[in-house]
Amino acid sequence: MFTGGLIAALFFCALPQAAFAQDVVAITDVVVIDGTGGPPRPGMTVVVEGGNISGIESSNSAAVPATAVVINGAGKYLLPGFIDSNVHASIYGNSRRRETVVKYGERNADLVLEFVQRQLMYGVTTVRDSYGALVPLKEVRDRIERGEAIGSRMLVAGNIVGWGGPFSMTFSLMAEADLTLFQAKWNDWIAQGVGEEMMDMGPEEARVAINRYLEKGPDFIKYGGTSHFRVPSLIGFSPRVQKLIVEETHKRGRIAETHSTSPEALRMSVEAGIDLIQHPEILSREYPDELIELIELIVARDVLCAMRSNTLTGKPWQAHLLQKKAAEEALRDAPHARTSAERRQRENRLNLHYEIQRRNAERLIRAGCRVTIATDNYQGRAPEFRKTAKPEDQEAGIGSILAIEGLVELGMTEMQAIVAATRNGAIAAGMLESIGTIEVGKAADLILLHENPVENIRNIRSLAQVIARGRIIDLGALPESRLFYSGSRK
Repeated sequence: MFTGGLIAALFFCALPQAAFAQDVVAITDVVVIDGTGGPPRPGMTVVVEGGNISGIESSNSAAVPATAVVINGAGKYLLPGFIDSNVHASIYGNSRRRETVVKYGERNADLVLEFVQRQLMYGVTTVRDSYGALVPLKEVRDRIERGEAIGSRMLVAGNIVGWGGPFSMTFSLMAEADLTLFQAKWNDWIAQGVGEEMMDMGPEEARVAINRYLEKGPDFIKYGGTSHFRVPSLIGFSPRVQKLIVEETHKRGRIAETHSTSPEALRMSVEAGIDLIQHPEILSREYPDELIELIELIVARDVLCAMRSNTLTGKPWQAHLLQKKAAEEALRDAPHARTSAERRQRENRLNLHYEIQRRNAERLIRAGCRVTIATDNYQGRAPEFRKTAKPEDQEAGIGSILAIEGLVELGMTEMQAIVAATRNGAIAAGMLESIGTIEVGKAADLILLHENPVENIRNIRSLAQVIARGRIIDLGALPESRLFYSGSRK
């Protein structure tokens, strides 16, 4: 409930959200859970000025500026805004989403803005988009950065270096000879000069190509340590080219990460010096005992493990157990597999690789890997082209919340899961100096909860208020324009 600062509050209500950041906001008498992993601090007052946190003091001694918009935080809990390290806000297409790209390709920027506003509705104040259409992603990123639009802070990678776009062999197992002219042109537009041709380059050619791409303005680089698919899992780059990609990215102060889904390719990527592994649980096989050295290497080098915990827990996991039981019954009298292809088909019916992913995630967490959430929240098909509803666990916003809850199901404590979604997310973004924890001088990306998330992680759903860069967000007004989304925050 708002009290005080009446003139400032009325002024705020009269202007569009994106046009105004309050000079001074004070959240009083609140329990601060600061994202560092330290114990909750009750009875605190947090003051925000010019978009940054300017004071954190006991409410008994804190001075609240007379001009402040005051939020009464009594009985509530203040956390840093959540950070999702792997989303896909643009439409980019694949072998199953052709119609959506054709119909909505020119509205990509509108769809990106709708997506990041949906993330913000759930308290996700920063997202890292690790694959998509670089041009509209940058456009929306820059509009939000300039204060011209409201939405989660964005860091964008554009193409996955070494992959050829969504209608390519490396991404969708599509042969070039079968592509329409539109699909071939779209591939080039997504790849932006760092597509499949990169995999044929030696170090010096690759150096020129990756720097040319870095000049186009991505915030970080994600490269294909392997192809997109699991079988066969093909190694993308030699060790020396991987090392070069990482080094050239680091020279510009940017994060380098990989999609590597085979044990040997992942080892090569870690040895190349990457900062982050996207979905390290999705290997072509389980982390066996002989791969314990790989996990130890990941921990020793403090490589971030960005996990799709939203897809491995909760309703998806329970649905898998039911489906597996039905598949086992159906296969009870089936003949033994005669070939490796038949064996894989049987494993696919039982969805055994899904269980491997969950066990890998649990093992990485037990080993002490630094984890952050990386949901793969995506746009997918336009609603009118869907035969079935998109899974809730990969919808913008709620998918990120389910990922945080899922970390607890996979073995973390509530506080560890909060740190994973805040401080560790800031490390993944290369922005720990300015976001991820509640500290003086950092950006005022804050969420206010009605219930205590340290007692029960599901209480992160009890959202009372979101503040992004010092702006009090009108959650009911988001998303401002609806193309793919017709619901409301759950």
